[in-house]
Amino acid sequence: MDADSWSHFRQQLLSDPATREAYEARKPAFEFAVQLAELRRRRGLSQAALAKRAGMTQSEVARLEGAESSPNLDTMARLLAAAGADLDITFRDTNGKVVRLPMVLKGADRTPRSKRSPIRRASM
Repeated sequence: MDADSWSHFRQQLLSDPATREAYEARKPAFEFAVQLAELRRRRGLSQAALAKRAGMTQSEVARLEGAESSPNLDTMARLLAAAGADLDITFRDTNGKVVRLPMVLKGADRTPRSKRSPIRRASM
């Protein structure tokens, strides 16, 4: 299928309101999937190598790159750190102003979540 045929087909699919709503709901997972796969390839990493660095399995990375599941912030941070990147979070407030969180997540501990020690809170 050439680019024009795909574009026309996609346009037809998205003309249905229910399909467009479902597409928009999954769009962040798709966008992360594409960016993660491109970053991994630019770094010369296989899915298995990235998974090992992130304390995950290759099949978990494959599911994320296939947008079959939506990663949480911890998972995104671990994967990006394993690929040598940081997760920088920005959002729009209720007035439409772009706000950047005053931190950059440098990646969570690379061990699987179930093996992490509990978070210790400082006493006040």
